[in-house]
Amino acid sequence: MDFSAYLTPVFIAKMIDFVVFVVAITYIYNRWGRPALEAHQEAQNKAVEDSIEERVQCERAVAAAHVALQKANGDSARMVEIGRAQAARLVTAERADAEEHAARILAHANGELERERYRVRREVLEETVERAYAEARDLLVHELDPDKQRRLVNHVLAGLERSRG
Repeated sequence: MDFSAYLTPVFIAKMIDFVVFVVAITYIYNRWGRPALEAHQEAQNKAVEDSIEERVQCERAVAAAHVALQKANGDSARMVEIGRAQAARLVTAERADAEEHAARILAHANGELERERYRVRREVLEETVERAYAEARDLLVHELDPDKQRRLVNHVLAGLERSRG
């Protein structure tokens, strides 16, 4: 093999340029590139860790929301049940109050009716007595002469004396 082509000043200069270029790139990479890549990698790792932590917090929040939803469903069912029971009690109480009020009104109306019946009976009785008295007076005036009147009065007085004695 002929190594003479490798010993030429141009080849050696190219080799030195190559080595200088590799050393420069290595220096630049070690000086600025690697810290930038490490910072970027750490930022990415931190972002992944943050997103994992956020996901865990979101899962906890979803679980807590699910528990709160179940509790709220139970509470709402209990509230509806309590509301229905309270409404039933209110309806029963109002019905009892209404029936009591109706009974008072009925008793009052019966009292008023009884008073009105008594008044009407009294008026009818008074009217009947007045008519009977007027009829009796007319009968006495037209049919009884003074002699019959005297005998009737004596008969009534005798009956009274017998009942007293």
